[in-house]
Amino acid sequence: MVGMMGTVEPPVTPTPNPNETPATTAVTKTKPTLMERLQDFITRYGMLAIVVHYAIFGLCLAGFALLIRAGFNVTGAAGAAGTFAGAYAACQVIKIPRFAATFALTPLIDRLIRRLRNKGPAEPPRS
Repeated sequence: MVGMMGTVEPPVTPTPNPNETPATTAVTKTKPTLMERLQDFITRYGMLAIVVHYAIFGLCLAGFALLIRAGFNVTGAAGAAGTFAGAYAACQVIKIPRFAATFALTPLIDRLIRRLRNKGPAEPPRS
């Protein structure tokens, strides 16, 4: 039984074909976290985002105050309080939609401002 063992050959690896494109590894891009997206938003729009947010808050506050003064019945604690307190409480109830509106409107307002800045007044013709 001596000599029954044969020689072991290494596994054959295919030679690369220069006509084929090499398989690229798929790089998955991870979705940024909510905090990273918020920081990117603030970095990109800065003071404009703050101004838009407080403008929306002011419009909501004034709108609710007008509705309460006009006789719109608010139920609960907000209805029993004064006009301003009731309007403020109603604004706090819609805080999430106000933030959503801020995130939706700020890029649009930014584009509008950039477009208006680039279209400045035309130079008068020279005679």
